[in-house]
Amino acid sequence: MTDDPTPADALAAIEASRRSVHDRVASHGWRYDLSYAAICAGMVGAQALDIPFNVTGMTLGVLALVLMFQAAARRTGVRVTGVSPRHARWVAIALGAVMAGAMLGVVLARRMVEPAQLSLVVAAIIAVAFALALIGSRLWRRVYRAEMRGEG
Repeated sequence: MTDDPTPADALAAIEASRRSVHDRVASHGWRYDLSYAAICAGMVGAQALDIPFNVTGMTLGVLALVLMFQAAARRTGVRVTGVSPRHARWVAIALGAVMAGAMLGVVLARRMVEPAQLSLVVAAIIAVAFALALIGSRLWRRVYRAEMRGEG
């Protein structure tokens, strides 16, 4: 006689493993989300700087996001890119579009707003970008967890 699991036992083990991994991915989120939002806001704010400092700010922001991704992958044992599952992908794409729009807003503000008002306008855009990045990151986490649990 063998100790092979029944198909139901095997499916239950797979589901338990899946939930365990994805709950680890979705846990400890506030520190990650606040850091993510700060980096995104910094990348938006970097657009107010002259060349080459705006490019340097973007490069440092992307590097910081890569380091956060790698640290989260080491902590959880899973590499989550944000583009899977399906509904979470659309949240990530929308968040990227919002951040690109905020960056474009800063670039346009540099051209259209009087220098005396520019710092206030840029600060407001940065604050909005921070808030939207935080909301988007939390929303992505919620959608991701729901989809991984089969609710989405």
